[in-house]
Amino acid sequence: MTAPTQFVRGLDPSPALLWFLVGIAVAACTEQSPSPEITPTHAHTFEPLALGVGEEISGVCQSWSLDNEEALYVSKIQQTNEGAWHHSNWFFVPESTYPGPDGTWDCDERGFHDVTAALEGGAFFAQSTQALQELQAFQEGAVLEIPPRHKIVGGVHLLNVAGTPMETSLHFDIETIPFEEVEVRLRPVAFTNTALDIEPQAESRFAMTCDLGQQFENVLGRAPDYNIYYVLAHYHEWGNYFRLSFVDDAGADRTIFELRDSVGEPLGLTLDPPIHSRGAGGLRVE
Repeated sequence: MTAPTQFVRGLDPSPALLWFLVGIAVAACTEQSPSPEITPTHAHTFEPLALGVGEEISGVCQSWSLDNEEALYVSKIQQTNEGAWHHSNWFFVPESTYPGPDGTWDCDERGFHDVTAALEGGAFFAQSTQALQELQAFQEGAVLEIPPRHKIVGGVHLLNVAGTPMETSLHFDIETIPFEEVEVRLRPVAFTNTALDIEPQAESRFAMTCDLGQQFENVLGRAPDYNIYYVLAHYHEWGNYFRLSFVDDAGADRTIFELRDSVGEPLGLTLDPPIHSRGAGGLRVE
């Protein structure tokens, strides 16, 4: 995949990440929006982390073995934390990956990295910057499939901006559905733009276009044919805009997702109904 970056004046202090879930087949979808409620079938609270005043924690991982003898078909995930959780990315991996006791551990000591974790298993949940609570909910029949004997592992980044020391923990509620109700198995895709050249005292905007057309042609022998079900943007305090769009061979684009929210708010959106690629070979992130 090529990811050329075009520079336009704008302001954003950190690399921009986009994470979204797709169904590679054209799948039936429902007009009913997912309920904001969640009925947990699995739940877990990670052990609290202690931070001094102004202290920052990074390079730390936490894990939770699901002890699942059968596959789990996850339709909703809700995270809740007690503050200072700047950001965290979570994955499901086989129990034998990153061997050692569950709980809190040094990411480098076990060789954890976001990309390798995604390749070992799959993406599970990405937290919006500083969001205290958010729900990642999919359309009826759409799921993340977690194979048997897997665990949840995440790299966490915390920052205590309060005036006193604190202990804080993160909690997951997970809702699953029976195999008989599964219609679409979702697959995660992520883009990161690190080629940002930010001018001082200016507002900048950056665009990155990825060509998926050749990938589909090489692997599947056909034009891009998929739906996008859920999108999550990620930026930090100076970010003020995000847009994802399809780009066809003629260069025309079609908006999939656009927002102007600030950090501290959930930046994810369930697209109901899902949006189909219609053969567009490019995806553009602004």
